Amino acid sequence: MIDPKALRNAFGTFATGVTVVTTRQPDGTPRGFTANSFTSVSLDPPLLLVCLAKTAHSADTFANAPHFAVNILAEDQKAVSGLFASRAPDKFAQCGWTPGPIDMPLIDGSLAQFTCANHQIVDAGDHLILIGRIEAFSTAEGQPLGYFRGNYFSIGIERDLAEAAAAAKGSRLGAVLACNGGVLLNAEGDQLRLPLAPEPTLDSLTAKLAGLGLQPQIDFVYATFDDRTTGGHAVYYHGTVAGPLPPGYRILPLADLATAQIANPAEAAMLTRYAQDFKNGSFSIYHGTETTGQTRQLGA
Repeated sequence: MIDPKALRNAFGTFATGVTVVTTRQPDGTPRGFTANSFTSVSLDPPLLLVCLAKTAHSADTFANAPHFAVNILAEDQKAVSGLFASRAPDKFAQCGWTPGPIDMPLIDGSLAQFTCANHQIVDAGDHLILIGRIEAFSTAEGQPLGYFRGNYFSIGIERDLAEAAAAAKGSRLGAVLACNGGVLLNAEGDQLRLPLAPEPTLDSLTAKLAGLGLQPQIDFVYATFDDRTTGGHAVYYHGTVAGPLPPGYRILPLADLATAQIANPAEAAMLTRYAQDFKNGSFSIYHGTETTGQTRQLGA
């Protein structure tokens, strides 16, 4: 038997954008729901699809509506995504929207908007597949809102800012990488250090790890701080890594992170925080200097 929760988590490893799908009830009342199961289907004829759980309150409305619209959200529309994923009674009273072609509700500020005729409904297990024939669309400039492993992320912005900050002389870029119940450390000689990139770019770091036979998965920036000992900036990402352990590296168990002899004091403090974050099940982002700063909690 397939574990539904494990399967859902596996599906969550596919990074997607986020959409809000809208329509109108027969009495003209707007309805909408959040969906990341959006796919382009065909250019000729122009078709797209979204998936809707049969248990959703609006399932019957969308199954019977002659038209619907798909709004691709921008990175600053997390609140809109959360609103339409909730059961709030007056969703459209809490966000900006405009009647578009065929009077379909279009969410203001979206990166793209597609107005569709209901082309086909496919019964697919516990979901309905809504296939729409595109009758009108529009696009705007901006960055999309991303969704990965149950969390939102901003595509491109976080990485660009981190690499810009790390470009100064004396700067470095590294990562806290979870692996087999511990954290990957460079253990050449008697010094323990976190993996660092040859150049202060994420591509440089992932290329170095791949060259060692490892498969890194970078998730988000874990710490960014001014390092007064080098006169530069330090950026460390959070992620996971898989593959055979290369020479000169070791996995330090989580239970030993707080007491290990880490060569760099800032990295030692970071690993102590990581152990606590892991224990609490809620990660944080650090910003400040190599000795003092602030942390901001992320979701579990």
